[in-house]
Amino acid sequence: MLKIGVTGSAGSGKSLVCDGFRRIGLITLDCDEIARQVVEPGQAAYNQVVKAFGTKIVAPDRTLDRPALRRMIVNTKGSREKLESILHPIIISETVRLMDEAVLSKQKSCAVEVPLLFELGMENLFDVVVVVTAEDSTLVDRIAGRDGVNRESAQKLLDIQMPQAEKIQKADYVIENRGEPEAVFKSVDVLYQKLLNQRLTKK
Repeated sequence: MLKIGVTGSAGSGKSLVCDGFRRIGLITLDCDEIARQVVEPGQAAYNQVVKAFGTKIVAPDRTLDRPALRRMIVNTKGSREKLESILHPIIISETVRLMDEAVLSKQKSCAVEVPLLFELGMENLFDVVVVVTAEDSTLVDRIAGRDGVNRESAQKLLDIQMPQAEKIQKADYVIENRGEPEAVFKSVDVLYQKLLNQRLTKK
């Protein structure tokens, strides 16, 4: 199976690129979705997160209050590292398990959206790493609109991430997202055909 890792800064359009891969028939996984599942009440990481951060990040329905947790990560020194030390090993383990299931399904390719792919050292899990990019000002606007925060808060979120330029340097391929879905889907189609042709050539 061809394993494709898709990453990029917040607001870059990783999900859109994975939608493109899904449209052409690939199995797709989302580490953000995996992260949400492992912190549901009763799941692997829930009790550890609540123990580490307190009941102030628990919503009335007992789920995690994600906006409250996000504010704490952005504004409280050391909070991000504490959360990551809990979640990352569990998320990586679950991602590998789901990728193994995909291999067993005998599908020929799998695309996985991994926001912190390089930060977690997960590049070796994939045959190809694709970085999705956009203008820095566009990233800020998208985060502000998505999260319902001001541009200053959106910029803070970007500032604690690996710089986009560094991700581009580490990428095998780059897809630029200028906000036109059909153009992104076309780029995905072209890239996937290129990857298939390369595999055939190598064989």
